[in-house]
Amino acid sequence: MESASTILPPPEIRMIVDKTARYVAKNGPEFEQRIIASCQGIPNFSFLHSNHPYHAYYKHRLLVAPAATN
Repeated sequence: MESASTILPPPEIRMIVDKTARYVAKNGPEFEQRIIASCQGIPNFSFLHSNHPYHAYYKHRLLVAPAATN
């Protein structure tokens, strides 16, 4: 479960974060780096950067994504 300091994104962004986390969990950190490089400047993917308010939520989803796919 998210910590008290985790900021939940709005539903439309949460869908993107959740889907991205599932793909990164499945395909690895190299895939994440490709997304970061190809989506640079696209606000919907800013959560991939550690200084973004939704990054903690993304990291949490990344940790629970493998369990959700089993």
